[in-house]
Amino acid sequence: MINKNCILATLGTFATMFVLGFIIYQPVLGGFFAANAGTATGVIKENPVFWQIVVGQLCGAGLLVTVLSWKGVESAADGFKGGAVFGLLLSLFYGFMNLGTMNTTTMNAVLVDVVVTVVMMGAAGAVGALVLKRG
Repeated sequence: MINKNCILATLGTFATMFVLGFIIYQPVLGGFFAANAGTATGVIKENPVFWQIVVGQLCGAGLLVTVLSWKGVESAADGFKGGAVFGLLLSLFYGFMNLGTMNTTTMNAVLVDVVVTVVMMGAAGAVGALVLKRG
């Protein structure tokens, strides 16, 4: 059920995902992902459309909070574990579907993205669990 805590948890989770994603995917690993972009050309936007990124991140945060709520997380540690497992499965699904259907990435990029997503979703899950538990 959507209530005030779910909305606040989604916003906290979104903020965590957005900030970590920006830091990890741009300054820290931007060069790595550019070097492992696959054979397709012209697929990365020179100037990202941030409102579209925000909408996507909000939807991802809402999905993660919904899963954590259904799971009945009790602590930040539970939220981290739940978020990490969710991130692991989601990134493996998406990464291998991309590898199998498009030339936009490499195996190395997919595997690094899995690690990044596990950490990012774990941290976001911990934040989401803390906010959910306050209610």
